Amino acid sequence: MKSNFSVDIEKSRHLPILTKDYLQGDKLNSFYNRSFKLENFKDQIIEKSNFKVEKRKILVQVLKDQNKDYKNTKSYNNIDLLLKKNSFTVTTGHQLSLFSGPLFFIYKILQVIKICNELKVNYSDFNFVPIFWMASEDHDFEEIKNFNLYNKEFIYNYNYKNHITGKIETMNMDFLYEQIKSFFKDKPHIKSLLNIFKDSYVKKKNFSEATRSLVFNLFKGYDILVLDPDDYRLKGVFKNIILDEINNFSSHSIVKNSIKKLKKTYAENIKVQANPRLLNLFYLDESKRYRIEYENDKFSLVGDSRSFKKDEFIDLVKSNPNCISPNVILRPLYQESILPNISYLGGGSEISYWLELKDLFNFYDIPFPILAVRQSLALISRRDIDKIGSLNLKIEDLFLNKDQLFTKFLKLNNKYNTGIKKFLNNYSNNIDQIKNDLSQIDSTLVSTLNALETRHKNDYNSFEKKIIKILKQKNSQKLESIKNIFERIYPNDIFQERFLNFSHFYSIHGKDFIDSIYNFIEPFDSRMQVCEI
Repeated sequence: MKSNFSVDIEKSRHLPILTKDYLQGDKLNSFYNRSFKLENFKDQIIEKSNFKVEKRKILVQVLKDQNKDYKNTKSYNNIDLLLKKNSFTVTTGHQLSLFSGPLFFIYKILQVIKICNELKVNYSDFNFVPIFWMASEDHDFEEIKNFNLYNKEFIYNYNYKNHITGKIETMNMDFLYEQIKSFFKDKPHIKSLLNIFKDSYVKKKNFSEATRSLVFNLFKGYDILVLDPDDYRLKGVFKNIILDEINNFSSHSIVKNSIKKLKKTYAENIKVQANPRLLNLFYLDESKRYRIEYENDKFSLVGDSRSFKKDEFIDLVKSNPNCISPNVILRPLYQESILPNISYLGGGSEISYWLELKDLFNFYDIPFPILAVRQSLALISRRDIDKIGSLNLKIEDLFLNKDQLFTKFLKLNNKYNTGIKKFLNNYSNNIDQIKNDLSQIDSTLVSTLNALETRHKNDYNSFEKKIIKILKQKNSQKLESIKNIFERIYPNDIFQERFLNFSHFYSIHGKDFIDSIYNFIEPFDSRMQVCEI
């Protein structure tokens, strides 16, 4: 695998405007403490150095208990490092998607590992431990029950309405095992791929255990620890903030105000990624999750008949904090309360809602982490690279939308781009001088010319569409080639890393695929990377 091309952030179509601005400048500097630059980690380490020893002890014990099946791994041996005051974490997280879900699951974990390694080189007096945070308390099984290849979807079809995804049982996974076996039967690394699936989804009893096993199997030889936040000891550390949320609804007003400031910055022209509720907590009951609403002095469970008076609810939380789960607004605060964390790596949408939360962190006097944006990768074959070049296109053209890509090819490779274009450019360049000359005769003539110009532009646009239509017919074979390449980058019109599962590449390259991606990632480079594979 070779580095081939980098796409500047301003040309990227897959990042929200908030995340782009975070990467590019100072427009949002009041919504975070430090940008993701190597030199900023010194102050971040100092700020996080007050993380309490008692919290470290709880975290270490939880990690040892949760990862005890992997005692012989390099990662497990690093758990005790977190007892030391000079040890810090860098964290990323994701849903418990079946067999990892889309490719960026792989990219996230490898990038957070590489960040830690580079921090160790530059800050050798400190230890940096990468953490994968399992979103085990999510309940949207529809989002995680499948994974995709180019022409095949694998689905775990069971009805788990409102169930906590981490506790969903991995029953009857043998049929998926057989599907994978059949689909990849001719691939050189099918045996290794099947072993990973079997160890994770056939041998383990639920999605939390399966995902943990998957991470340890895929990233053997790398330092990565897996943390499941669904633990009563960790919730106990977070208990005071939970109680404040119940008593005062603090997060609602604070985050609402931050969103107002963001909208003012953008003149309302932004999409809010996460809106706070009055109460930003869920109730967990065995394997199900319920939204909590406060009404008529009672805390009611949506979709359930149960409700609690405030005193009852507070007593319940005090005795069993694990029955509560933070929602998207409070989850970052939970993470930073229980980890000696200095940086969080997320995708574009994640970073956008983290930018809503700085004032909430300030309110609870918890250091706001340095936000790292997940690097985007596009994987492309040498054959496709050569084909694009032979068609007079550039790699970066693949990141136009399909119609723009087709039009650019047609204009570059036909006579349209010579005489016709020259004529139209001359017309456009001369029109201002003509208007100036006419205004000296009579100003009303300019208005008449403006009307003619508008009509001519409309006529030209119609004429251009006709030209393009005919050119498409005459270049149908070449356009079909371009279409096939484009759809390998955007299968189902979705960016490759958000659709395609790692197994497509792993079945061909084996563990070399993981190692190559690790070597390719530039964790402090925000540009999208195109990777030859």
